[in-house]
Amino acid sequence: MLLARERRAEKQRELIEGYGRPVVCLTMNIAGEVKRTPLTELLFLEGVRRIEDAMPPALFRELWQEKTGSEAFFVFDLPAEEAKRITVAIEESDTAARLFDIDVIGADSEKLSRPSMRSCIVCGGPVTACARSRAHGLQEITACTETLLEDYAAKHLAAMAYRALITEVEATPKPGLVDRNNNGAHRDMDLPMFERSAAALRPHFENMAKTAFSMAEEAPGALMAALRKEGILAEKSMYAATDNVNTHKGAIYSMGLLLAGQAIALKKGGNACDHAAALANSDLAAALEKAERAPETNGEHVYNRCRITGARGEAALGFPTAAKAEAVYADYLHRGLAANDALALTLPHVMADLPDTNLVHRGGEEGLQYARQSAKHILMLAENRRLDALRDLDGEFILRNLSPGGSADMLALAVLLHGGRELPQ
Repeated sequence: MLLARERRAEKQRELIEGYGRPVVCLTMNIAGEVKRTPLTELLFLEGVRRIEDAMPPALFRELWQEKTGSEAFFVFDLPAEEAKRITVAIEESDTAARLFDIDVIGADSEKLSRPSMRSCIVCGGPVTACARSRAHGLQEITACTETLLEDYAAKHLAAMAYRALITEVEATPKPGLVDRNNNGAHRDMDLPMFERSAAALRPHFENMAKTAFSMAEEAPGALMAALRKEGILAEKSMYAATDNVNTHKGAIYSMGLLLAGQAIALKKGGNACDHAAALANSDLAAALEKAERAPETNGEHVYNRCRITGARGEAALGFPTAAKAEAVYADYLHRGLAANDALALTLPHVMADLPDTNLVHRGGEEGLQYARQSAKHILMLAENRRLDALRDLDGEFILRNLSPGGSADMLALAVLLHGGRELPQ
C-alpha cells in the first residue's frame, strides 16, 4: 500500500509538470486486506463515468487496476476549485458514492480540502470522529462496505434488465410481435403497455439480484425458492401495470434467473449462465411433473401435449439459444449496424432454431414449423434484403395470429448477456 501511494504521488507530479493543470484522482475507500474485487471494480467504473459526465472532455485519462485497488487519473482544463466542487458533489450524490475518494491536486501541487467533513458509512456521523475513537470495528465496516457494493450492483443489474426489455420491444420490424410499427398479432397489447410493464418489473429485478447476493453461498434450491417468491410479486406488479395482460411473464422467469446468475458471478466468480442453469435445474423435475399432471399455464399445456420444455428447458441448459443470439447481435454491432437493425436481424436466427412454445400455443406445431421455415428463408436472402422480408412476414404472422413470444424473450436475454460483457470478472 505504501508503494502504491508513492506511485500515485509520482504520477500526479508527472501530470502536473506535463500539463500545468489540476489533476483529479479517483480511488476507492475499501477497508480490509482485499482492495479490488468485481464488485469494487463495478462501482469504480461508475465513478469514472460520473466524473467524465460531469467534466469537460479530459486532456488526459488513465486507469490502473492493481491488487492494491483501482485508480483513475484525469487532467481537465478546469480551475481546481471548480473541479473540487464537482467531485464533492459526486462523492455526496448517493450512498454508494460514499466509497469514492476523489482528490483534486492543484497546479501548485497542493491537494484541495473538502468544504465539509465526510460521513461515516456505518453510522452517518463525522468520519474523522469515528476513526479517531475507533467507534466501529473492521468487521462492521467491511460488512457495511459489502452492503453498499451489493446494493449498487443490484441497481446496476436491474437497470441492465430494464434496458434489455425496452431495447427488445422497440426493435423493429419483428413479425407478429409488438414493435414501433404495430402491435403484431396482439389485440390487447401495445408499445406503451410493454414500457409500463418493464418499469414495473425493474424494482423486482433489483430485489432478485439482492437476494442472489445475500444467498450466493446457499444451495441453488433455497435461492430458487426465494426467487420464485419475488417472481410472484413481480407478476402481480406486471398485471397491475397492464390491466391484467401478460406482457412479460416468461421474461420474469428467464431474466430473473440470468440476473441471479450475474449477481452470483460478481460475488463469487464463475459463469453467470452456469449459475442460472443450476438454479433452473433445482426444481425442473418437479415443475415438469406438475405440468404433466395438472397443466395450468400455456407453457405447461404445450409441454403436456408436445414435450417442449420452453423457457425452463432453455434455462436448465444455461440459455444456449440466448448465448448464440448474443454472438450474432454482437457481430452485427461490430460491423457497424445500428442497435435496432442488429437486434431485428438477430430474430430470424432465433426463430429458425427455437421450439417457441408461444408459437405452438397460437398455431400448433404447424405454426411453429411455418415460423421456422420462414426464418430460414429470410436467412438465405442477402443481408440487405432481410429487414424488408421481416416487414413482409409481419403481415403473414398477423393473418395467422402467430407471435414468437419465446423468441422475443431470447432477444431480451441476448441484450442482457451483451451488457454482461462489460461486467468485471
